[in-house]
Amino acid sequence: MDWLLIIGFCFAPMTGLRVWKVGPAEIICLVWSLWTFTNSKLLVSNILKFFIGYLTAMLIGSIAGFFIARNELYLSGLLTWFYLAFIAVMVFQGLSKNSLEYNEKLFNTYVVMTTVWQIFLYIYSITVSTRFLGAPLWYSSIRYSGGGTNPHQVAVLLCGVTFVFLRNAALKKHVLLSLLLALASVLLMIQTASSTGVIALVLGATSMGLLAIANIGNKLKRGIILFISIAAVALIVLLTYRYIYDYVYAWIQDDPNGEGRLTIFASIGNAFKKDPIFGLGPGIHALNGRIEFHNTYLEILSATGLVGFGFFAVYTVQLFRQLWAADWTLVPPIIAVYAYGIAGFSMRRLVYWSIVMFAAAIAKGIIKEQQPYYQNRIGPANTGANGRMLWKEG
Repeated sequence: MDWLLIIGFCFAPMTGLRVWKVGPAEIICLVWSLWTFTNSKLLVSNILKFFIGYLTAMLIGSIAGFFIARNELYLSGLLTWFYLAFIAVMVFQGLSKNSLEYNEKLFNTYVVMTTVWQIFLYIYSITVSTRFLGAPLWYSSIRYSGGGTNPHQVAVLLCGVTFVFLRNAALKKHVLLSLLLALASVLLMIQTASSTGVIALVLGATSMGLLAIANIGNKLKRGIILFISIAAVALIVLLTYRYIYDYVYAWIQDDPNGEGRLTIFASIGNAFKKDPIFGLGPGIHALNGRIEFHNTYLEILSATGLVGFGFFAVYTVQLFRQLWAADWTLVPPIIAVYAYGIAGFSMRRLVYWSIVMFAAAIAKGIIKEQQPYYQNRIGPANTGANGRMLWKEG
């Protein structure tokens, strides 16, 4: 049955196959999730608590938005969010029942299959046709989209899987194959011409480097190496800040949407003051209802206000604490997909939740396997890797 989930996730970037908002990926993932829902008792988890709070804020915000800014409100967005919430909660619940070894194999099967599938689609697009079963493989004929109506669906996926492959290499799992697939993912991401993807890759690589340093040798050695590394980076930035500023500014200008995005982001104040507590519900709130913010975090703030953003912030802290406590190599893939949210609504994409929920379930499995060892040593407290104290999940 889990093969259905993998197949569904592999088709997730191919939004060009959809009719309205429903395509093969959405149907397959829903079938798998309904099967999981009917065959297991509902698990009280952090992701369930997050979505209860987040969706409650969004519903209240939608009521407020109906009266405050009706032209900006798109109630159909509620269906998207309830669907994503159900899928994410069920994926975490379904995976939580499995052994850690099984989930690791399932995750690796997913990232390998989805990358190989995208490699096939790319080769097909340049040798046979720019469409596959009616889905566009290129956006505006210059940006690879992997079957999506825009390149961002596949770009955020490739950013995430790149660091899953690098995680495997760091853990000495099929090192050469993992590095080759990581390289293929990066090269495909470059073909999407996504400047946001470049940011995500850079931040993911930076986090992986710093976390790797933070896990070298004993505590004193790690501290010294980390201090020297941070000091060296800070010195380089101070010496080259003008060059960096000029480069970033030129990079923004080179992006057709670059300066426009900054103008869009700057309009958050107008949307926020309309209802700062619960927001305005799902819709188009930037520039007084002319466009979306194209930023995950501003979208959350405008749609659900401080309440919804607070639930998101709490869940994010819980997620990263658990990932770090379980295995630091799980952190960079999530850093990458979070970073993609800087200039895109990555959280509203099925591929986003596929990576986040797999990582969360694997982290839970690692911590669960480690608990008996630490319980025997220090009592019943919940602990993670290297003896870090944890909370109870599930």
